[in-house]
Amino acid sequence: MSTLRRTGAVLAVVGLASFGLAAPAGAESTGLASRPAEPADPITGQDHPADVTVFAWQYLPTTVTVKRGSTIKFGNYDMQPYGAGVSAHSLTEAVPGCTEPPHHAAKGCDRYPRFSTALVDHGYVAKVEGVEKLPPGQYPFSCQMHQQMRGTLVVE
Repeated sequence: MSTLRRTGAVLAVVGLASFGLAAPAGAESTGLASRPAEPADPITGQDHPADVTVFAWQYLPTTVTVKRGSTIKFGNYDMQPYGAGVSAHSLTEAVPGCTEPPHHAAKGCDRYPRFSTALVDHGYVAKVEGVEKLPPGQYPFSCQMHQQMRGTLVVE
């Protein structure tokens, strides 16, 4: 399938989500009981839209609120050109010295991130692993590759 068709399909999904015509994976349907589940994206085979996306090197939304024990999905819909051919983004807990500067390679990380997607390529969605284990609180997150991308996860 051509890149133009693939881009159009992703933009259509994002557009439907912005009008509330598509719900995050796992959301309860408010329609008729017999309404079938939304099919996976025919291009990537993955569910869309995500609960948090990236577009123009920014998380949308920048603050995400979830109930304790819940999960979220992260989607990379960024259409901006990438430096050095890096087309992937992540949603990873911001841990100073480990996943964000200042890095202390000689000392090692103080701890591993409590939640992360690892790197997600353009057009794909991934579960943010570890969110369901977090106690209530606020957790900063960033992209492993692009430190200017920042957001906050709020667990209630």
